[in-house]
Amino acid sequence: MAGATLKLKQQRSRDRRQQIISAATKLFGRKGIDRTSLTEIASTANVPLSSIYDYFEDKQALVLEVPEENFTALYEKTEPLLLKGGTDPLEQLRITYLSNFEYISENPGWGRVFFLEIWPSIAAAEPKIRRSVDKYGLRYVSLIKQAIRVGRYRKNLDPYVAMSLLMGGMCQVTAVWLLYGRKYDLVGKGKSLFATLNEGFKA
Repeated sequence: MAGATLKLKQQRSRDRRQQIISAATKLFGRKGIDRTSLTEIASTANVPLSSIYDYFEDKQALVLEVPEENFTALYEKTEPLLLKGGTDPLEQLRITYLSNFEYISENPGWGRVFFLEIWPSIAAAEPKIRRSVDKYGLRYVSLIKQAIRVGRYRKNLDPYVAMSLLMGGMCQVTAVWLLYGRKYDLVGKGKSLFATLNEGFKA
């Protein structure tokens, strides 16, 4: 009985933390990080202001958690698709790449926070954020290396340059989509971008 009660408390704690981060992501995306207060985040998350301090020392600590939380949600969305996609590294790479565009399209607040607020700022150099981005980028590097090994990509392709082209293209297409009022199909643009780069990488 005590064990069940403890598990329930732990789940409630995780849920409340998630509520706070989701509210922060939404408000940071809508108003910008500097113009969003912890009071507004607490109100949007429907929690007392004191609850935020149970999980985060200050607003900066909360900002640093937003990328990790959203990358985790992205991985949870992507993994089932990868399991269905077979073992072909090109198909795995395509799923990984397009899942990100789909996640941003479904969560534009996250896209705006990361691509327009965090990535262009000094916050991107924070170790916690850098680790999250590096982990994500290395997923591409691993798949690109596999594609080179099995002869799907040319032998002289630098996997780190290829990863930079993929991620750089994603940043550009997403930033323009956000800045100009989300007027085009982001996932469709992502598909075109991947097709173009994929052809350039092939053996």
